[in-house]
Amino acid sequence: MKKSFLLILLSFFLSCAIFKSQNINPFIGTFKVKVLDIDGVDVPGVLTISKKSDTYLSEIVYENDNIKMEILSSYEIDDKTFLIEAFVDGNQIDFELDFEGDTITGIAAGMFEVEGSRTK
Repeated sequence: MKKSFLLILLSFFLSCAIFKSQNINPFIGTFKVKVLDIDGVDVPGVLTISKKSDTYLSEIVYENDNIKMEILSSYEIDDKTFLIEAFVDGNQIDFELDFEGDTITGIAAGMFEVEGSRTK
């Protein structure tokens, strides 16, 4: 009886450890994104988000000319929403992005729609 109890207890702890390791951060990865309809043109880019300790690191590279956007800060608001504060053409632009599975939707500068999908 004692061995059975210990076996069940051990199985419980191992199963919890397995499920905890499967907790994947939805924000980390590489994404193809587009900011829609800026002066009638969609602006494509590649967004890469990583995490070092408790700090998120983001990089946005314009796809057409391979120039990196200056990122001021990046952080999660909740389990589906991520905010990137960037400096573009002399202005601070906030990207509020909603992640669902491998898809991103959101808003840039409070007025431009953003859409994208995970590539890695």
